[in-house]
Parts: sequence; C-alpha cells; structure tokens
Amino acid sequence: MATSRGMDRSPVPCLCIVTGRRCGEAARRLLRDSQLAAGQRRPVKQYCTRQELPVFTAEAGASELKQVRDQLLAVCGGLVEVVEGLCMAREQRRPPVSYVIVGRVAIVSLDERLAGREREVAEELLRTVPGIAAVYGKEATVGEYRAQKLVHLAGERLQETIHVEHGLRIPVPLGRVYINPRLATEHRRVAEMITGDDVVLDMFSGVGGFSLVASALGRGRLIVANDANPWAVASLLRAMEMNKSKLKTPIVAVCSDARRLPELLSPVFTRIIMNLPHSAVEFIPVARRLCSPRGCVLHVYTVASSPEEALARVPGGSSVTHVLDYAPHRFIYRVDVVVRGEDQVEG
Repeated sequence: MATSRGMDRSPVPCLCIVTGRRCGEAARRLLRDSQLAAGQRRPVKQYCTRQELPVFTAEAGASELKQVRDQLLAVCGGLVEVVEGLCMAREQRRPPVSYVIVGRVAIVSLDERLAGREREVAEELLRTVPGIAAVYGKEATVGEYRAQKLVHLAGERLQETIHVEHGLRIPVPLGRVYINPRLATEHRRVAEMITGDDVVLDMFSGVGGFSLVASALGRGRLIVANDANPWAVASLLRAMEMNKSKLKTPIVAVCSDARRLPELLSPVFTRIIMNLPHSAVEFIPVARRLCSPRGCVLHVYTVASSPEEALARVPGGSSVTHVLDYAPHRFIYRVDVVVRGEDQVEG
C-alpha cells in the first residue's frame, strides 16, 4: 500500500473502507462523526490500492467499520466494502496553519495565530505542499464585491491562477474575486439536484462554480449566472470558453446588482441558487419575483450556529444541510425553500 514519500512508514494491521467515486464525501462525514473519530482511532484518508477509488483506513474493530459500511450503503448505494490488510502507518506532519489551494497558490488566513510568523509559515508551505508556486495571506473579504484582500508572502508574484474543479478549469484573478475551493462538493451536490426541466438562476455566481458544474453534468434546460463583480463575470466567460467542449447546458452570464434582476429577467426560473451566506436572506423577496408561475426551489445559504437557527433565519425553509464549518461554533448551511406558484409575492 502506498504512502506519501518522505515520511516514516511501518505496516500495521488495519481495515479499509473502499467506496465508489461518488461516495468519498459521505464516507468522510460518517467516519468523522462516528466513534472511529475518537482519540487515537481518528480515521486517516489513504490510498491503499492503485485504483482511483477513495479509501479510508482506521485501526478499529471489524464490527465498528462494518456498521459504518452498512450506513454508507444506505446513504449512497455505491460500491462499499471492508478490506482487511496492512496499512502504512505514518507520522503525519501537520501543516503550520490551515490553508486552501487555488490552482498553484496556497492561501492562508492572517490572524493572531500567525502574528510575526507569516513569512516563516509561507516558506514552510512552499517546501512541503506539492505543486504550489506562491503563498498569499488573506487579510479579509472586503468591498462591494466581497473580494479577498490578499498579501503576497512567498514564492512567485502571480496575478492569476487556474483553479481546477471536477475537471473544469476556472481562471481566478487573485485579490479581485471570492473563491472557496471547499465548496466543490456542494457545487456538485446542488448540481445533481437540478432536473432536466429546470431553468436555473445562479443569483450570486462569482466565478461560476455552481453554474459550470451543473452545465458539465448536463443539468437543467438553461442556466443564468449573475454577479455584480465584473471581474468574476469575466472569469466565468473565460471559463466557459476554456471548457466549451465539456459544457452541455447553455449558460448566460449577467453582470448586475441582484436587486435589479426582476427588471432584466422574466419570472421563468424553477430553481434559484443564492450563495451569499451573510445576506442572501435579504434577497428572498427578489428571488420570489423571479420564480416561474408554476413555482420554484430556492437554495438559500446562511451562517448560523445550528440547523435550527439556520431554519429560523430563512422564512419558509423546509430543509437544512450543513455545508461548511465557518468559525468556532458557526457554520454555513443551505436552507431549501419550496415556493408554490400561489405563494409568489408581487412587486
């Protein structure tokens, strides 16, 4: 079984959960939430085979892993199997700070934990993270367009990088747009909810993560992707050109304040994605005006400390899904709102 190079390795008995491609995220969540995540038995993602399949290992009893296997079968219905074998135990080097990778760039959050060590940490990341050419620090998400204010810490000084998500190439002008690679799973999750007959509005599309993934999967009849940030819309247009052989559903890009969309678009949408967690709730009346007469589904993102709080924040919410951890005891949730035709608000 393979392990990362440059680390101490010794074989130990373990059990692996082997899942199908689309079940990897479900496996990760179940292992994280199960008793297997306690103490020294915390599961570690490993690639125990040469196959391109997600494999997770844990030093735990067979009954525990098989219980998780049964849960996985119920959740995703894909290939799930428990395999006994020898795994390569290793001392994992923790990165000096949490970070995200956008193309060839590592972006770290600048906070009190890094005070006085910014350059040192950046140089360490350059040495230890494969494939990156630069490290930038994120000071804040600021301005009318909620762009990430970045400061160069180490490596090359790049104006742009190419982010790859689900095989799609997206140009990202650094410091001019907002992008969060951790949303990749949510992009696909929502895309797979879109039906063949849906007309979709991505109200705050940014560089187009939701729209591009949905189009590549051939979901919906039409996707309208809107953002107020001209840099984000320009990136989306370039991504549409770069990935044109992979896109199936037509995408129309619009650059507008979302409040003006009822003046520009007809009420034809059956699904509206509202990924602006700090203020999407304020735009629900606007979204309702854009719903098809036969009704629509709103995917409203919000920040809350619990699912109950998230539901309480979104009028008409019918279901809630945890998306990301945001801060200590604060999370980003997606609340789905079903708008029936007779419920639409005029004006």
